[in-house]
Amino acid sequence: MSVGATPASSRIVDEATLLERLAPARSAGKRIVFTNGAFDLLHVGHLRVLEAAAALGDVLVVAVNGDASVRRLRGRGRPIVPAVERAALIAALRAVDHVVVFHDDTVDRLLTAVKPDVHAKGTDYVESSLPELSTNRALGVEMAFVGGPKDHSATGLLARAAAAATISGGIDRVAPWDARGRDGFVLARAKPRLAEHGWLDLARFATTDEGHIVEGTAKRWVRRVVVGGTPLYVKVTRPAEKKRSPLVELENHVALRAAGFRAPEPWLAAIGDVDGVSTGVLVTREAPGVALDDWLREHLPRCSVRESLDIAAGIGLAVRALHSARFLFPDLQAWHLLVDGSPAGGRGALTFIDLMRLERSSRKAAPASAAQGLAALALSLRPVTPPRFRLAIVRAYLGGTLRDGKPWLEAIQRRIEKIKDRGTFRDLGQNEGGST
Repeated sequence: MSVGATPASSRIVDEATLLERLAPARSAGKRIVFTNGAFDLLHVGHLRVLEAAAALGDVLVVAVNGDASVRRLRGRGRPIVPAVERAALIAALRAVDHVVVFHDDTVDRLLTAVKPDVHAKGTDYVESSLPELSTNRALGVEMAFVGGPKDHSATGLLARAAAAATISGGIDRVAPWDARGRDGFVLARAKPRLAEHGWLDLARFATTDEGHIVEGTAKRWVRRVVVGGTPLYVKVTRPAEKKRSPLVELENHVALRAAGFRAPEPWLAAIGDVDGVSTGVLVTREAPGVALDDWLREHLPRCSVRESLDIAAGIGLAVRALHSARFLFPDLQAWHLLVDGSPAGGRGALTFIDLMRLERSSRKAAPASAAQGLAALALSLRPVTPPRFRLAIVRAYLGGTLRDGKPWLEAIQRRIEKIKDRGTFRDLGQNEGGST
């Protein structure tokens, strides 16, 4: 095999150059081995396949899927690594002689042009599942399945990375707050900082004038304060309301985060008397990002059609994931989602906030139950998005088509008609055309 000191970049060729370089090898009677794949996030399984394939002949040709074909085959968000970089990584491996990037969904056409002696694939394939089976048989190409058991994958690496990111800050371990006259919980890792700065005090949270008021009324408000350099949001209710228990909301934060969704880190929740008034307090760490409606108002007008569809899909898939995990958010509005990056990133870029009304369902979300949150989201998006954008959200939520979504669309529309004149929804885009 000709490796020597040849620069790896010189092994990356276009199709015409590949055929030119293979001609002398073929004339010399050398055995040409061909393999192909996306090679997105190169891992040891790829290395084993390539080394085993190289051992079957004298020249190894590796065809790497172009970005568009990876996206068609693996879905939005893939590839993680662009084709030019994937090709460079493959070309740097000792086992590889030539690398070519192709843009079809299969390598039938390329096999016909190259006419290798062997087409090698990993052991996750067998002859009957190989897309190019008929082409190989017609050309008389030997098929080999190499590399050992299929126990590595880019999808597995991504799942492990996502899990690591989810728990990178540590699992949320909350403990009872052992303060006299207080019923509450505190995050174990936050307790020392709260104590150090004198904030393990319900009265201080309820009566402080530090920081500034974010929103609220005389009985219910949210204040932003900074404790030891960490910005926190303090939600206070006086008198405390049973239906708005901060203890329940803290449980919702912990449950959602444990399920792998983004939600603000809960630091403390308590109920107790302050100056003779029953008081409820929830303290959460400030989460990064801006409200979804504000983000869309600024960015959507500058987006291409393709970009706007990707953004809508990210939102729809995030809500679908929420419901698939059997969390229902009947009051889900655009300002209950913080965007960190772009909404096209889906659940990885969207943080759910204000979780008082989050519910757990014992069964899969059906149109009647899911429509509440979808309708609220649609109404709150009316001032900043056109109807086609909101339909694209529903399309992504339903799995890519509206053809079988009539019961869902009808349920959402019924819910919209029921709540459109209530409170925060009144006058939101009511003069706009379109229904969803």
